[in-house]
Amino acid sequence: MTEQQVESALAADGSEETVALAWEARVRVLTNRSAWTSMGLAVGIPALLLAALMAVITRSVAGVALAAVAFAVILVIFVLVAGVIDAFGGFRVGFVLSSRGVRSTSGKASRAAVAAAQVGGLLSGKPGLLGSGLLARSEQDVFIPYPQVTRLKVNARRRYVVVRGDWAQKPIGLYCTAENFPEVLRLLRENCPAATTRES
Repeated sequence: MTEQQVESALAADGSEETVALAWEARVRVLTNRSAWTSMGLAVGIPALLLAALMAVITRSVAGVALAAVAFAVILVIFVLVAGVIDAFGGFRVGFVLSSRGVRSTSGKASRAAVAAAQVGGLLSGKPGLLGSGLLARSEQDVFIPYPQVTRLKVNARRRYVVVRGDWAQKPIGLYCTAENFPEVLRLLRENCPAATTRES
């Protein structure tokens, strides 16, 4: 993460804070267990609810088959899109541990994908696509102040730390390097003493 990106991310809050540690990571999607878990939850649960609803309405297994086909189509689209993203090196994400909290900022490719979804939604007249773009834009730059951190989930093998705030805050997944992983853990444990830590 460049100095300019860090400064612009911090200036967005309009407060004075100092950077303790800043780095950038490339996040691949197809080999990312967190992405697959999120995909399963975001699509799998609605597919199960749709299957149950369709089974009740049609009083047959045809409704379940329809939901399974819908899930399969969405899964194929996810794999294709993830493959394209990974072919170009994955998403670039910047992370900052500052004097106030934990911050995650999206890279240019992610911003371009969100803008494309918004424009596509506007031009096609599809509010769902536009809404997805707006929701994704709101999650591009995420900040959790240290006092609001409730849980840390640490995966030392993957050098990955999930920082969670209260139930309404989007968690931040920190993809650390081999060099900065011990320092990230030290800073988080030092600044978030009330947070529960779970090793996985």
